[in-house]
Amino acid sequence: MPCGAFYNLCNIILDLNGTITVDGSFIDGVVERLRKISAIMDAYVLTADTGQTLEGLSDLLVGKCGIKIHKLKSGRGDLQKLAFLEELGSDKTAAIGNGFNDALMLREAKLGLCVIGKEGASIEALMASDAVFFNICDAIDVFLKPTRMIATLRR
Repeated sequence: MPCGAFYNLCNIILDLNGTITVDGSFIDGVVERLRKISAIMDAYVLTADTGQTLEGLSDLLVGKCGIKIHKLKSGRGDLQKLAFLEELGSDKTAAIGNGFNDALMLREAKLGLCVIGKEGASIEALMASDAVFFNICDAIDVFLKPTRMIATLRR
């Protein structure tokens, strides 16, 4: 990585709605990549389940992709996501999200990536991120092909 920075990432946290799914369905190509990423690091999906789609997606996430799911309680989702990140260790965890409630997590993660998909992204998430992608598949591919980030993060 740039400037000799070494990212020893053990975990990745992903937001659900608007990040890996849109309108209750997985974005094309995501499931295959989640399978690959969960083979090289512990992968977690954190969600407030705003669209109430988790029930229909959880079997695939857990069973076929090996993803651990954490459903947030009502209230301050941003603080819950930050606390979850801190519990895992922010120095060894990457995060991907798009919403206001992802911004604290994205800022504190070792590597925070914002995805501007069909639902857009909050300005807070955008400004808190180390890099921004228009496609979740491209964001996940960074972990499968890490040399892609060299130029992006070069100082």
